[in-house]
Amino acid sequence: MLFFPMREIRPQEVDRVMQALPPEARLALNTMAELQNRPAEDVLRDEIRHYIEGKVPAIDIDAAMEGIKSTAYEAGYLIGRLRSFARRMSDDDED
Repeated sequence: MLFFPMREIRPQEVDRVMQALPPEARLALNTMAELQNRPAEDVLRDEIRHYIEGKVPAIDIDAAMEGIKSTAYEAGYLIGRLRSFARRMSDDDED
């Protein structure tokens, strides 16, 4: 899976997100944080990361590269055939 490095989140941003949460969500977040012995901000960050990972499909780079390679090979073959055809036509016109 492809991950992009996260920039450091400023405390003001975390406070803004925490304040925007409904009371029930804050209670659930604090409960999860206590159970995991971690700061609520870290738990929230992990939950957001899991949510995004579930929404964004993973990209199969190897399959994409194989598709590009196959297409490039076919295109190269067709270009070679066209050049050969053009040469033969040019030779026929000279005769």
